[in-house]
Amino acid sequence: MNNEYTNHDATANGIISHHTQTIRPIRSQTHDVFVPPHLENDPLQSPAERREKQKQKQRRMIRRKVLRTKKEKAIQRRRQKRNHRLLAVFAVAGVILLWLLLRLLPIPFGALIVDGNESLSFDDVYRASGVPGYVNVIQLSPDDIQERLSKDLRIERAVVTREFPATIHVDLKERKAAAVITTMYGFAYVDAEGTVIDIQPQIKNVSVPIMTGKKMDTLLLGDTITDGSLYSALAYMRKVSPELRRTIAEINVGNPENITVYTTDSIPIHLGEGDHPDERAEITEEMLQEVRDNHLAVQYIDTDVKSPLVKSK
Repeated sequence: MNNEYTNHDATANGIISHHTQTIRPIRSQTHDVFVPPHLENDPLQSPAERREKQKQKQRRMIRRKVLRTKKEKAIQRRRQKRNHRLLAVFAVAGVILLWLLLRLLPIPFGALIVDGNESLSFDDVYRASGVPGYVNVIQLSPDDIQERLSKDLRIERAVVTREFPATIHVDLKERKAAAVITTMYGFAYVDAEGTVIDIQPQIKNVSVPIMTGKKMDTLLLGDTITDGSLYSALAYMRKVSPELRRTIAEINVGNPENITVYTTDSIPIHLGEGDHPDERAEITEEMLQEVRDNHLAVQYIDTDVKSPLVKSK
């Protein structure tokens, strides 16, 4: 009886024994509804909810498809860029290798075109250019070829250029003999400027006038004529027309004060000291035309610039 009172009072005073158990709160429980995976729609959803869910599902599928397409395109672009870089590297390496082979090995490549050669053969031009037995334009230098040709006495002017893709073009102008001069040991062929371009022991295939009346000492290739009467005669030859030049057979410079030109028709043309070559060349043209027009028998023609004369027989 006392024990029951004591326990009751202890409980009333808020004294709780350490053996008292903790009371847990009661949670409300809900039951999940299992939807079998083979069912397309949730039977607990309304038609509107199912339509919205279907739309969301379609949008998610579209987004996944777009993302997948973008990813595939990005991968494809990276692959293409990598392939392009590899192709560019291989192409550059191939070009360098081909260039090295053509540069170092005796392989024919390209073409060497020559224009302007008349008496010189192509082989003559190749030899003068320093071109070996084969043509490889990568191994040839246009500047070197031009320098070599400019030193050849047979060539007056040479222009050498490189043309795309694999051509070297040589445009040259040959020196042409304007007269033949008698020397102590043979005959020297000189151009219109008086440069000796050839020396022969005998005259052969002559189509230019012969300088007579004076025999020069030894002349060497590349020498330039400095004799006054010979130089005056050459200056006159430079001024006459090509047609008249072809009709001149001989120029006698034995008398420096009366240089005489002889045509193929045996007409003497007096040039005096050879001064005023422009005027004398023009007078010669006019008087020879008068002789042809009037069918004159001519003893000689005097080209004195002050009083020109056609002396008839």
